[in-house]
Amino acid sequence: MNRVLQGINNDNIVNESTIITIGGVDQHILIRGNRVNNPIILFLHGGPGIPSSPNAVQYQTRIEDHFLVINWDQRGAGKSYYDNIPKETMNLEQFVSDTAEVIDFLLTKFNRKKLYIAGQSFGSIIGLDIITRYPEKFYAYIGIGQVIDLKENEKISYDFLLEKSKEKKHVTALKELEEIGAPPYANLLRDISIQRKWLNEFDCIERKCNIYKELKDNSSDKEFENIVKGASFTATNLLTHLFERGINFFNTIQEIEVPAYFCMGRYDYASPSMIVDKYVKQLKAPKKECIWFEHSAHFPDYEEPVKFVNLLLRILEETYY
Repeated sequence: MNRVLQGINNDNIVNESTIITIGGVDQHILIRGNRVNNPIILFLHGGPGIPSSPNAVQYQTRIEDHFLVINWDQRGAGKSYYDNIPKETMNLEQFVSDTAEVIDFLLTKFNRKKLYIAGQSFGSIIGLDIITRYPEKFYAYIGIGQVIDLKENEKISYDFLLEKSKEKKHVTALKELEEIGAPPYANLLRDISIQRKWLNEFDCIERKCNIYKELKDNSSDKEFENIVKGASFTATNLLTHLFERGINFFNTIQEIEVPAYFCMGRYDYASPSMIVDKYVKQLKAPKKECIWFEHSAHFPDYEEPVKFVNLLLRILEETYY
């Protein structure tokens, strides 16, 4: 199935919302840009299960001047959520396979050889994996709130939050954190939800943005209902799978063949940036760089948008040939 909801407005401007069948499931792709011939950049959203497409106009308008910007609602997220999605397909291998299909669809549709790919949070797990498998299809990789080692990620995040609660003498936070205990969590979905609640309260996920509020503001009631349902469905199935499987790129991906840029929020303790910094130092790549966003947490592309756009322009200069 390939159903175009809106099409190309003229020879240059693209504003296209498309449903295509990916891995046996209808999935939504939003394509926007001011010139159809600009290089393609595919954004892989995080969550998992939290689509970026509703907020694309709010945060990515400047990027559309220089790229053909693609936001894909991954399996089970946003407009790609349906009640009948097989639970057994909610696993990392399926998401990587879906991503490969999306990439081939875009390269074929726009008659390109390569594109740029940016992965945020969960999307960065897919992103680092996919560039390792198909390096010939990418100009460069941009990791945002990059996940490297889930076990170490949760340990550092919890320890930081515990110390922060003590420092602030926040009795309620301290009590709830001590009750769930250090990771690995006994009740993953409940405990990680509590931990993330306090992480957000202390401005270590979002500092200048409010993703859920903005998703609601930028969606119809029905669309937002689907976002909430999809996020719950994805957390219940995919998040549990990820923690059972484990992610540790220190052990599994030590070399890549694609230039890689890692956007790191100074206050990010959802995916602590010091882990990324350590990983990049040992990573072998034709070009690699850590870019610190000093006023951001887990969403540097949203919280420092001008700096992020300027970085993308520099990446274009360095890699688009």
